[in-house]
Parts: sequence; structure tokens; C-alpha cells
Amino acid sequence: MINNGSKHLFLISSYPKSGNTLLRIILSSLFFSKDGKTNLEKILIDQLESIDRLVMIKSINKDDYFKLNDLNILYKYHLKIKEKSNFYFSEDFSFFKTHHARLNVQNHPYITDSFLRGFIYLIRDPRDIVVSWANHANLSIERSIDLILNPSRCIAWTGKHQKFPETIKPLSLISNWENHVNSWTSKSTDVPNMIIKFEDFITKKELIILDIVNFFKKNYGIEILNLDLKIKNILETTNFDYLKKMEEKYGFGERLKGKFFNKGIKNQWINKLTQDQSKKIKNRFISTMTKYDYL
Repeated sequence: MINNGSKHLFLISSYPKSGNTLLRIILSSLFFSKDGKTNLEKILIDQLESIDRLVMIKSINKDDYFKLNDLNILYKYHLKIKEKSNFYFSEDFSFFKTHHARLNVQNHPYITDSFLRGFIYLIRDPRDIVVSWANHANLSIERSIDLILNPSRCIAWTGKHQKFPETIKPLSLISNWENHVNSWTSKSTDVPNMIIKFEDFITKKELIILDIVNFFKKNYGIEILNLDLKIKNILETTNFDYLKKMEEKYGFGERLKGKFFNKGIKNQWINKLTQDQSKKIKNRFISTMTKYDYL
């Protein structure tokens, strides 16, 4: 029986390259620091899809355990692995990052509201995501476009575990950009949630941070200590020039092939995509891009 009533997960969700890391840095600075100064080595919000959470499946069904490469098999256990007993915190809830779409596979849900304390969803212009992902993964623009249009797109889980075979490569279903956005923003939900546009996040950062602070105060009664000092230091240490220097000096674990902190700007696609490339994305996602004022 699945014990799924504790609402112990607060998720930071987004399509890849939509500002998830920046938001996690800011939340870590607000909640887990005294002064709000950014430390890339202490982003205390981990990936929900971490391989160590899958080890327990072996004791449930050994045959399935060795078939977790198969999304249909993995989805059978998505609720089981999200039980609080499979995590390592004693608090009422904890923050986690995910890029997973909130989609069902063979009638198995990715997550239900009974697990969720709440979530923040970040949305970004898909044309800028294409440019950012191409840089991040060292891909051509055309290949990056193919990926963002792919309704079956998946990415790998993170982490390792000494008891988990390296030959098993579990995947997160992220689908295409529009499916991902709608799976989190159009689905009926009873839990507190907040939608943030990446473009607002980088151009009106202080206002967005105050909105986040008010969101947690209103919905959870959480007061942030030393707020003025924290906001001052967050603004100084989360601009992309500062983050790039920190990455160059100390490295960054989430980096793939290109620099992780690259531009952090909006409308970079204007000088990077051809008219045909831009049109291809627009024609596919016109409804959702219009809804969020990207067209």
C-alpha cells in the first residue's frame, strides 16, 4: 500500500534551461543561509530523480528492477519511490528539483497532489531554450530544435549508487516544451503553486523574490529572517557575470559540455535562429506561446 498523504515534497519544476538552477540558488540563499550570499557548492535543493531512490525497488520486484530502463516499468513505481520513507529528511517537507513532465504513462501518474506541499513552475520562451540547450550540450541549433519538439523526449536520472547497476539508465519523461508547460500549469491542482516567467525573473529579480517570500508567508506562514540583507546579497551574487566567474574559478557540478552559466538573457534567439527555425517552433507551440505572451 502506498502511503501518499504526507505532502512532504515542494518541487521546483521546469523544462531544462528555464532558470531552475537560478531559482534553487535563490531559495537556498533565502532559506538556508544567514546572509543570502550565493555559494555554488551549497545549493541545498537536490534532484528528485536521483538513482539512490530506486534501489528499494529490487526488494519489491527483482525482474522489474533490472528493467528500469523501460519507462513503462519505471512509471509503475513513481508513487512508491516518492514515499517519505524513501527520503532522508525529518522535516515536514523539503525542496526538490525536477525537469519531469507531470504526465501519466499507461495510467500511472508521475506524482499526485497528496505528495505535494506545493510547487513553483518556471517557464521560458522555447526559442531561447533551444539556444541555451545547444550551448549547454554542445549541440547544433537544429538538433536542439528537434529535441524541444519531441513529445517522447527523455533525459537521464542523476547520481550513482554502489548497489545500482551502471547498465541501467532510468529516464525522466520531459516530452516537448508545450506538453511540459501544460502538464504543470493547466492540470487542476489543490496545492499552492506559483508560475514564474524566466524573463521576469531576470529583469525584475527583486520583485520576483519578494513575490516568492510573500508566497511562502501566505501559504505556509514562513517568515524569512534577515530579509533585507539576504535580498541585497542575493542580487549582488546571482547576476550571471558573478555566477560565470564562480563557475570558472570553482567549477559547477551540473555543467555538461559547454559553460553552464552562459548568457542568462531573453530574446537571444533573435540573433541565433533563422526565420525558418523560429517559424518551426512558433507553428508547433503557437497556442501556449500566445498564452504566455511570447508571440
